[in-house]
Amino acid sequence: MRRYELKRFLVCLLLLTATAAIRAEDTPPRIGPQPLADTLGPPVEIMAYDHGDVSKWAEFFLFDRPSHPKIQQLRREYKLDEVVRDSKTDVDRAVAIKAWTFGSLVCGRPAPKVFKDWSAIALLEGAKRNETVWCGQAAMVFQQACISLGMPCRFIESGVPHNPANHFLVEVYLREFKKWAVFDSTAHKDFDVYYTVDGIPQSALEMHRHVIDGTLESVTEVRPDGTRQGSDRVPTNLFYYLRWLTHNDIVTNTPRYNHMEDVFDKRWHTVEWTDAKTVPWEKQNISMWYTRNERLTAWTISDPDVVEWKPSDRVMIRVCPNENSLLFFQFWHADLDFDHYQVSVDGRPWEDLPTGNITEGYGERLGWSGVKEDRRYGWGKDRCSVYATPGKHDVRVRIERGSGQSGPESYVRLQVLTPTPLSN
Repeated sequence: MRRYELKRFLVCLLLLTATAAIRAEDTPPRIGPQPLADTLGPPVEIMAYDHGDVSKWAEFFLFDRPSHPKIQQLRREYKLDEVVRDSKTDVDRAVAIKAWTFGSLVCGRPAPKVFKDWSAIALLEGAKRNETVWCGQAAMVFQQACISLGMPCRFIESGVPHNPANHFLVEVYLREFKKWAVFDSTAHKDFDVYYTVDGIPQSALEMHRHVIDGTLESVTEVRPDGTRQGSDRVPTNLFYYLRWLTHNDIVTNTPRYNHMEDVFDKRWHTVEWTDAKTVPWEKQNISMWYTRNERLTAWTISDPDVVEWKPSDRVMIRVCPNENSLLFFQFWHADLDFDHYQVSVDGRPWEDLPTGNITEGYGERLGWSGVKEDRRYGWGKDRCSVYATPGKHDVRVRIERGSGQSGPESYVRLQVLTPTPLSN
């Protein structure tokens, strides 16, 4: 290539690069769902945003925090970091924790006293005294071990057509697969299993579909002593009925013990899957001595989004203009160790949102107009409001965890288009 041709080529390359940079600067980021709600109020234009795509269903599932003292005690005293030291993936970690749980407990009919304290610490201390446990207590130890290591884990109750509450196990969220997957940690060799199809771990809902669609032969049972193809055998077939517990915070809020077959509040603290192929328990011509032949839960679902939400430390923002010359900001998160939100408006220092709902008297805070106001409308643990002063504004939000760490920032840049008077 001649010198002048090389020079011309370099000039063209520089021009193209500069043009691309200008276009990139002119294109504001729009990452995540559109944040502006269609509500009555001052006209608002969204200039740019970057926030999490967090499911609103996540807030209905409660968990013990990894920073809870008993959860941290479990991690420390039982050296769980050593248990998963050689694990490279969440599947590896879950398998390692499952093996540790299996080796720490003995399966058998539990004594009533094991239901009075469901911390893994108490259950493991009982095991040292040769106290036996059922599938439920094994699931609790496994779940708390996962939570202590920052792995989201929730409880599942499953059943067969003649017994709607036959088994108790867990689902773990696997980051490498971006999905929930069933793991059974019951201290019995027949239940030491998780399930895959073509190498992909299966969720409880997927296992339910295999049961009702007759495709269990495609399921591989992954066991410590080798894999087997799935078929109509226990526990692979125990997913005809399926319920997710929404209250997984059993260390912070241990349910009141009634009797061994009725501990959790199924009616209010679980959601049950329903579909056209599953006969509701109340319509089965069968009775069980410990389960009445009636609907077991107040909440039934047929929308997979309710249970397939993904844990996230991002914050989703919803911008809601209000008729009273205000803008409300609503926040969602899906982080296990969430403590409270922090917000920053127009570059001002980060402020903690209150942990309760406060409508007035929440200190003296500066409105966007720069005028001190004694009242704040709608400030609460997951929302705040600001005056809709005309002009461009920037609102940022992040979570603060129980561990004291801050999550990544989410933001919305917007412009209030027309002047609106301040409310009195």
